[in-house]
Amino acid sequence: MTAGMLAMTVFCQVSGGPFGLESAVKEAGPGMAILLIALLPIFWALPDALTTAELAPALPMEGGYVMWVKRAMGPFWGFLNAWWTWIYALVDAAIYPVLFTTYLATLLKSSLGVTVLDTQPWARWAVAMVMIVAFTFLNVRGTRLVGKTSVVMAWLIIAPFLLLSVVGLAKWFTNPTATITSFTPAEKSVGGALSAGLSIVMWNYLGWDALSTIAEEVEEPQKSYPRAIFIGVPLVTAVYLLPTLAGLAHFKNIDGWEEGAWPAIAQASAGTWLAALMHVAALVSPIALFTGSLLGSSRVPLVLAEDGFLPKKMAEIHPKFGTPWISILVCGGVYALLATRSFKDLVELNVVMYGAALFLESATLLILRKKEPDLHRPFKIPGGWPVLWAIFLAPVAMVILLFVLSIQEEGWEAQKLTLWAVISGPLVYGLIHLYRRKAAS
Repeated sequence: MTAGMLAMTVFCQVSGGPFGLESAVKEAGPGMAILLIALLPIFWALPDALTTAELAPALPMEGGYVMWVKRAMGPFWGFLNAWWTWIYALVDAAIYPVLFTTYLATLLKSSLGVTVLDTQPWARWAVAMVMIVAFTFLNVRGTRLVGKTSVVMAWLIIAPFLLLSVVGLAKWFTNPTATITSFTPAEKSVGGALSAGLSIVMWNYLGWDALSTIAEEVEEPQKSYPRAIFIGVPLVTAVYLLPTLAGLAHFKNIDGWEEGAWPAIAQASAGTWLAALMHVAALVSPIALFTGSLLGSSRVPLVLAEDGFLPKKMAEIHPKFGTPWISILVCGGVYALLATRSFKDLVELNVVMYGAALFLESATLLILRKKEPDLHRPFKIPGGWPVLWAIFLAPVAMVILLFVLSIQEEGWEAQKLTLWAVISGPLVYGLIHLYRRKAAS
């Protein structure tokens, strides 16, 4: 994969456009949503992006962040990082078939009057299965093919939102106060609105480390990763912020800002021609996200298999395509099972699990600076220890804030599944070691 392909694949992996972001406006309110979209790149996306920009070129290994944590903190913490990231990556990729069927259902209903995907769960699952099978096979066929496909998909996604921004921002600049009609929904407190919007916007900005797992499959990773990251952060921020501002100038029905709303927003902003382009982008986006997520996440079980935590067969490389094909197929099978869950259920679990893994990766950045000061770092984060501590503390504070607000608003029941997912890491590690001891004796 070349540097240009990596940059567009990072865009597809992290963002795929602002699809799924619409509900932040409805749940958190226009003002709160805009504030979160503008600030979270600094406190959430940038720390992860900078960590990846330093460590991926310094340690360009297959398995990426798993190998960083293992090198800095030992095999137990390396396993936890791999386990937690694999869980969140599995959940993350399973979101995209759900989104794909949501947008396809909207298109079929608006253009043909067909409602089968709205009324028949089996039909939604069948459509999700077709998508999963097709693009799992694409991943098996090779990393470079995924990179080429991602370049095409990225531009198909960006183009309609660029046009929406140009059309809508002209109106926003003439009267910005009339665009953002309220800060939070009338029925919610500021804390409730913040809790609702935070998980959605944080989810839309996560994943900057994901493609570090394919470092051995990237041309000149020492140069390619920093370039891809520093193109990606401002690009993703702009693709989120500008169309949302533009859409609010024309589409003032806040209750209408929900999953699947971008074509209607485009229709209100510029007419049928832009709505048609947005329908195309809406179908391409979850495919791009799924393809990029599978590319990164499928290398995690490969590393776990090489370390003996999963069957050795999972580490088998395809003789023709050079990909961990069994690992890819297993991940695709899990996505098919998870595709029956709702968008909201998957997002809430996803963000906290990602935060737990990101905690270990941010700690690794600090530890390796201390333990291996002479490690060759093609890109080194400037600013010394104050900046490094800020990079460590900012995302930790965001996850704690989200967790506390979620408990306050919804109770402990809302995070029960997440807590079990976090605890499962040490439990599985202990069980595997117990089994190894018994087998050895």
